Amino acid sequence: MASTPDTPLDDHAAATLTAMARVLYPHDFLDDAPYRRVVAILAGEGDAGRHALLAEGVAALDGVFGRPFAALAEKERLVAVLAVEGTPFFEAVRAATARHLYDNRELWPRFGYEGPSADLGGYIERGFDDLDWIADADIEPEAGP
Repeated sequence: MASTPDTPLDDHAAATLTAMARVLYPHDFLDDAPYRRVVAILAGEGDAGRHALLAEGVAALDGVFGRPFAALAEKERLVAVLAVEGTPFFEAVRAATARHLYDNRELWPRFGYEGPSADLGGYIERGFDDLDWIADADIEPEAGP
């Protein structure tokens, strides 16, 4: 896929950013689709300056080992991402990935999040104390005054 005004990323850049997003927020139980969605949103949010920033960042990642970032082994990818840490490119991808990966309602059940409770009356009557990973015998009631 060549880049167009609607999709400013070519296949190489999209694959690189998808792989970077997975390095930043790895979840073995997710396939690449949610990460690709993040990259599509990130690419669609920006102007020409953002698109240039992404292109420069992709080139920087590829340059760490002198070959395409997406083709690197997992450990090499981590080293490459750490090499660009703190740059505006890194911060843009990190922030977008955190926001759009964890704000995806379709993924909430996969992360064990039941969603917001305000529209359902809050957590008090909805099992806020359903700590099934703590035995009831281990929970001591507070002593009164």
